[in-house]
Amino acid sequence: MSRLNTVLGIVLLSVAACGSEPDAEVPVEDRTPQFAGSRKEPREPKPAPPICAEARGSYLAEREPSNVLFLYDRSGSMHIQLPSKATRWDATKKGFFDLLGKLPRTTAAGLMLFPQGDAPVNAWCGIDASVNDVRCKSSWPEPSQAARCDASKYVTSVSSDHLEVEQIERLRESVSASDTEFYWGTPLASALGAAIAAQRASTLPGAKSVILLTDGNPTSCGESGITNDVSHVVDAAKVGLDGAGPLVRTFVIGLVDSSRQAAKASNLSPVAVAGGTKRAPGCEKNDSCFYKLTDESFADDLSAVFDEVSRQAFDCTFNLPAATDLTDPSLINVQLAGSGTVARDPGRKNGWDYLENGTQIQLYGEACSAMKDEAASLSVVLGCKTIVEESAPEADIDVRAPAGP
Repeated sequence: MSRLNTVLGIVLLSVAACGSEPDAEVPVEDRTPQFAGSRKEPREPKPAPPICAEARGSYLAEREPSNVLFLYDRSGSMHIQLPSKATRWDATKKGFFDLLGKLPRTTAAGLMLFPQGDAPVNAWCGIDASVNDVRCKSSWPEPSQAARCDASKYVTSVSSDHLEVEQIERLRESVSASDTEFYWGTPLASALGAAIAAQRASTLPGAKSVILLTDGNPTSCGESGITNDVSHVVDAAKVGLDGAGPLVRTFVIGLVDSSRQAAKASNLSPVAVAGGTKRAPGCEKNDSCFYKLTDESFADDLSAVFDEVSRQAFDCTFNLPAATDLTDPSLINVQLAGSGTVARDPGRKNGWDYLENGTQIQLYGEACSAMKDEAASLSVVLGCKTIVEESAPEADIDVRAPAGP
């Protein structure tokens, strides 16, 4: 079986990625949903495609628009200089602005800058050029943790809206307003908790996600009742997948630098896992589940990461049709434009897989790239045994029967 089973064939494209690659030889975990709850009623089935004699029908799947909230770190360490002489802040801002110009105008996007609740501390803290790191004056009045570490105090810096020219300008202006501001602390748990709550409360349609951009570890909340342990950040990410509200995935982009203030891979990788966006099965083994940036190649890393994340967070999520006989997820296949059968890839590199809510599927790799064509369509075919990507042996996929209608 080829990586992408097609009648006409699809040209393989390589996806740029950064960071450590997870181990290749690992069992593929099952994400087959227990179908429950209601979905939109399907359109009338087209004539059954020739996947197998038992095919019962083909249903057009509806593309879900994207609704993303960027959670953007503005802590003081973002002003550390990179080898390129640009600061982390300036390089991130440029990459972010470039991304905004590339996204479809149908995308809904908003912004939440963090930390919040405190005034900038420029009078006491800054970057010491001799060591290129954060330094504060002795006996300086560290801001209270009360507001900075309380998720209920956070607000969106720019409310989500579709990426028309005016919205893009609002996002750019909000980020640029903090160009010279120096904020204290990296309250990841409170910021992420607030971002997920904001996305759940959003009335705009679309597949909801939070994209966390940070260069730090959880800090400066040790006396607030929320310790600086990463478990609190993990718990915040889990809320987006708890089923109590709309699914909100968390994508994690973080700078790792052992020589000065920066994030640790061991802190950010579990957050990506908890947020439903781990990059590949087995990535927990070497803490590579998040999208890693490095000082040495920051701009190139960020461009590659935004390219990869955009394949998942934007325009490649589809709603499963609510066919009345959709009772066995092991008898579902996906076709592109009615001619190419795409293998299910639980490794989430090239093909399709279920999202955690069990009502949507996500395309990955060249399958997602193929759907960039506005004329492209995706159909869900019922009744034939699911074709699985060859690198995911069937024995490694525990296909469970659904819990019921």
